[in-house]
Amino acid sequence: MKYLNHILIIFSLTFSYNCGPVEEAQEHVDLITLDNCAGTISDDVPQFYQKYFACVDGSVSNGVVTLATDGLPPYSSMYYPENYENQTEFVSQGDGYYQNPNFLSTINYTISIPANPVSKGLTINSALVDGVVGTSNEEYAMNAAGVALNGVTLFNPLAGPGDDIEDEKYSFDPYNGHPEPQGFYHYHTTSKGPLELLQSKGLIQNATAGSAEIEIYGIMCDGTIILGCTELDGATPSSSDFDAQNGHVHDITDGTTTFFENRYHIHICTETFTGHRFTPEIQYYQGCN
Repeated sequence: MKYLNHILIIFSLTFSYNCGPVEEAQEHVDLITLDNCAGTISDDVPQFYQKYFACVDGSVSNGVVTLATDGLPPYSSMYYPENYENQTEFVSQGDGYYQNPNFLSTINYTISIPANPVSKGLTINSALVDGVVGTSNEEYAMNAAGVALNGVTLFNPLAGPGDDIEDEKYSFDPYNGHPEPQGFYHYHTTSKGPLELLQSKGLIQNATAGSAEIEIYGIMCDGTIILGCTELDGATPSSSDFDAQNGHVHDITDGTTTFFENRYHIHICTETFTGHRFTPEIQYYQGCN
């Protein structure tokens, strides 16, 4: 009987061990780059998108351009999970920088941008652009509100209630991106990511934000275009008519082709136009589905 008890104990331990939780290995994902990122832009999509965007699916119907993205940045980041070749270790960019606890994931984000957006007729002043969530019905919604040239989502410049974007920026990776709890990796400000895309297309030589020959970052869901320290033709912006989020209206041209007439756009140029250093807070145009 003593021998039998030993057998039962061994069987019990073996059974408990074999029935414990088994972690499945995550599928390995090869390096994602500008050369192999997912996305196809249809030939009938307006030239602006064909010239400046990649890593997105682009289509057009009834005058509305639809951009869809999986949101995966085509470069290395500490926010990629370990099964991605794009994963890299955290390296501090200076005092106060940290890695937030979230990891980015594939998302399914689509925006539809009207060819001829309609202005809301707002006066975008400091009373509207106050940096606080929920103080105006004219704010872009929290979470994804636009798409960068390289398929990364664009968020508005507002941190969640109780947080401050000026503090939250210390969790940005070297590309000025980070993920929120659901895995949406995104930008709130300038990034060398979209500029590296322009460089890969042969449109610029220098991909450093603030000194690139042309600086364009993406587009918001209402049709507002996000530029940097230049206009699309490389000219220095005239700030005399900027509103409170560095926005103004004029033709968007590369010097040869006028892509949009009288289109509202903002400039993020953190060292020069210091009044507003992030994406727009207030929608200039109607709509955002």
